[in-house]
Amino acid sequence: MIAMPVKMKGDNPPLTTVFGKAKWFAFADENGEVRIVENPYAGSGAKTVAWLIESGIDRIVTQHIGGNPFMILKEAGVKCFYPGEGRILVFEALQKFRNGACEEITIENIMQYMHH
Repeated sequence: MIAMPVKMKGDNPPLTTVFGKAKWFAFADENGEVRIVENPYAGSGAKTVAWLIESGIDRIVTQHIGGNPFMILKEAGVKCFYPGEGRILVFEALQKFRNGACEEITIENIMQYMHH
């Protein structure tokens, strides 16, 4: 299952550039079903990551992520992907991911995806 931090609850909300502070996450299953879920731990990157892992997430599509959440996800076997800058809606991000147009976030390139 794929998770994406989003700005609001809605049918096709835009991604948000905050990760651990995101109030909402879009969960997309293998069939393309998307549901928007309230983050019970908004504001805590570590608790948000634990919640995502417990929810069965194996991939994250995000525009920005901190080093600590990234490392916890990596250690749990969750891969992170970058869909690009600017306003990107959930379905656009999913399409980019499925088409292989999202760059994988790795130890080597994580610095460019962190807020400074």
